[in-house]
Amino acid sequence: MIDSRILGERLRQVRTLLGITQMQLASSTGMSQPTISRLENGEEVYASVLMSVLHYYQGRINLDSLFATDFKAEKEYLLSNSHEERRRNLLRQLDIMADIINEANETCLSQIALMKKIP
Repeated sequence: MIDSRILGERLRQVRTLLGITQMQLASSTGMSQPTISRLENGEEVYASVLMSVLHYYQGRINLDSLFATDFKAEKEYLLSNSHEERRRNLLRQLDIMADIINEANETCLSQIALMKKIP
C-alpha cells in the first residue's frame, strides 16, 4: 500500500502536469480547495475525496502509473483525446499484461518441474 504523503505528492505532480490549480480541481470534483490541499499534503481525508479526484484523473492520465513504484509525472502518462493514441496506450497496457502473465506461467511451470524431481 502506498503512503498517503507519497500519494498526495504524486497527485500534486499530476495536477501540475495537467496545468490545473487546486481551485480548478476542487471545482471540477465538487470539493473545496482546502480539501484538495489536505489530500495533496497527505493529511487524513475521506476516501470519497480520493475517489473523486481519481475519477476526475481517470480520463486524463494512466492511473496505473500513479501507483507504480517508479512513478514520474511525465507527459507520457497523459492520455490523449485521439482515438488512435488511446488505442496505442491500450495495446501497450495489454502487452505489459501479457508479459506479466507469461513470466508468471514460466515461473509456475519451473516450480512444477522442480516439484516433479523431488523424490
